[in-house]
Order: sequence, then C-alpha cells, then structure tokens
Amino acid sequence: MPIFGRKSKLDDKTFFSLDIGTEFVKVLVCDIEEDNVVILGFGKERQPLNAMKGGVVTNIKSVVTTCQKAIDLAMEGLDIDIPKKTVIGIAGELVKGVGVKINYEREDPEQKIDEAEIRRILDKIHATAHDEAIKKFTDATGSDKTQIKLINATVTDTFIDDYKISSPIGFQGKKVTLSIYFVYTPLVFAGALDDILKQLDLTPIITAVQPFAIARSVKGSRDLNFDAIIIDVGGGTTDIALVTQGSFQDTKMFAMGGRSFTKRIASDLQISYEDAEKIKIEYAEMDIDKSLSLKVRDAIKKDLDLWISGIEISLEDMEDVKVYPDQILLCGGGSKLQEIRSKLVEYPWSVILPFHRNPKINFLSPEKIDGIVDKTLQLTRPEDVTPVALARIVLDIMKDDVIVAI
Repeated sequence: MPIFGRKSKLDDKTFFSLDIGTEFVKVLVCDIEEDNVVILGFGKERQPLNAMKGGVVTNIKSVVTTCQKAIDLAMEGLDIDIPKKTVIGIAGELVKGVGVKINYEREDPEQKIDEAEIRRILDKIHATAHDEAIKKFTDATGSDKTQIKLINATVTDTFIDDYKISSPIGFQGKKVTLSIYFVYTPLVFAGALDDILKQLDLTPIITAVQPFAIARSVKGSRDLNFDAIIIDVGGGTTDIALVTQGSFQDTKMFAMGGRSFTKRIASDLQISYEDAEKIKIEYAEMDIDKSLSLKVRDAIKKDLDLWISGIEISLEDMEDVKVYPDQILLCGGGSKLQEIRSKLVEYPWSVILPFHRNPKINFLSPEKIDGIVDKTLQLTRPEDVTPVALARIVLDIMKDDVIVAI
C-alpha cells in the first residue's frame, strides 16, 4: 500500500475552515460554487491563556471548547446542515517542512501521467525527506528522540520538458521535474489535533501549513514574475513563506508574535494581560491618548530587536536562496502594530542578506486571496487572511491540482 493517498473529494461541498491560533480561533463556513469558495459564515473566539503556546496546543479541552463556540457563532443564521469536514491549519516551531526536487525521465513519453505514477515517486523519496525532517527536529530541540508524523506532501511545482504546468496529471512528456513539500510535526502535536477534530465530530479534508496556504493562495502568486516574502505575525508565532518566480520555496516559523508584545506592555505598565491586550489593540488602531501611546510604543520597541532577529535568522536558514525578493507582504493581527512595519522598512536588509535592494513592505488583506467570495462582508483585516487562505486550498483539491495528503 502506498504511503500517500489523496483525501476523498467533498460529497457535500460545504466545509469549515478552521484556524486554531494562539490568540483566537477563527472558523469560516464555506461552500464551493463553480471556481470560487463562497464564505457563508464567520466565527471568532478568543483562546484562554492556557490553551495554546507558540502555536502548540497545551490544553485540548480548552481548545475544543473555544472551537465549538467559534463554530456556533459561524453557523448563526445559516439554514444549512452543520458541515462534517474541515480544512485545518497548523503552524509554529514544531512544524517542519522539507522541500525535495526530483528530476526523472519517463520510459514512455506518450503515456499520460496519472496519480499512481506520482505516488510511486513520492514513496521513493519519502525516506530522504523523513531523515531531513528528523535532523531539523534534532537541531531545533537538541533531542533525537522526537517521534514525528508526516502530515502531508504537496507537489508544489511541475515542469514537463521544461514547460511549467499547474498539475502533472494527464500530461505526456519525457523529462519531468517535481518540487515536493513534505510537512512533519511531532506525534504528540498531531495526536492533539486528531483528538480535537474527533471531539468536534469533524473529518479533515487536509491539514495545511498556514504560511504555505497563504503563499499558494495570493492572487498572482503562481505567475512566473511573482516574488515575495510573506510574513504572518500571529498571536504566538511569526510564520514566513518564500515564493520566487511563482514557485513556493520554503517556510520558517518562530515562537514570537503579538502575545509577546502584550506581555511586555503588561509588565511595563504594571497592568493585567487582559488590560494590556485591550490597550495594544487601541494603540494599533490609533484610538488612545498621546501619553499612554508613548508608553506603549516604548514597551513594544523593547522586543522589536529580538523579533527582527527572528526574521533575519529564519530567512538565512532558507536553503539555496541566491537573491531574496524585493517585496515583503505582511498579514496577521500583530502586523497592525506600526512598529512592525517601520522596523522592516528601516532594517538594513541589503547589507545583511543577499537582497538587491531593501524590500518594499505591503499589507495582505483577504481581498487579495484568489477565488474567494465573502458573503459575510466581515473578512477585511490582515488577521483574517489565514482562515481565508486555508479555505482556498480546497479549490486546489477540487481542481485536481496535486495535493497528496495522508
């Protein structure tokens, strides 16, 4: 039996997009209409402080309760059955991606490529990817005892006889080049996600790496002239994806996000975490008096150097990068802090890393995700990009773009 197999198509084309974040759970109720994902409902619920840390589940019961509340909010006013399937996103330092490129020549160029052929290739290189993933976990944790699980493997780029195509299925040709992205996570983390979905009575369509989902879903991101570094500043993590010439390259994640800045504000102002979070949001929205604004700004700046160092190290760790793109696309709730963008603008990127010039910094919003119709009219903010991008992944499955999942 092959290691890999595609998840079954949606019998009922309604599904949830489930973004379990450190700070918030976000749920979309989605439907497929022609070539679009139509968003019918949206629910958002804040996580208890003990539920997640750095993108990792630390209290299953709390996460399940929060997810159920968000689902109930998303279903309010909808006269449809509760979906039984979901796309779920994962992120954080305990998620490791391994990119593998393979070139091979086919014995019979006139024979059409089918999924069985792709599975055979994946089976052959799975051991190599697994060994590389073990090395990454060992480097990150200092232990070689971590038990890991393969979450999914995605064919991200295909060239047949030097022509780029979106999916190899059904094509003929002699020379084939496949870029494949394997995703691994510790067994304990994967088991927690499985338990959460079981308690919510949901079946996963696919478990997707969040920065990968965003990188593949931005309008134009698969065009040959698209180059970007995508940075998602969440509550507990900052996730980075690299796309060059329309080809997905890599993701990196580190455990620092908006929650770190909230804790610093709480400490400096000697107030509760809840009050600090409220003040931080008011500050980001410039709805705060000047004297308090200056104190919040000074608190945030104390951790900015550490955050930007995480970005620098993450980019430096990406393999085989000759030149970095000259644009950075920002999303996530933490990106609304003006100091985040300012630090990225002023940082001497072209001196430290191989940039031709310092990159331009722009914001991503849900309207820049391809193939989405938002009937709720609520998804307008940078922090809403992730659940929308996760929903968009289902279109790839429906269109037979190759997403091979466990």
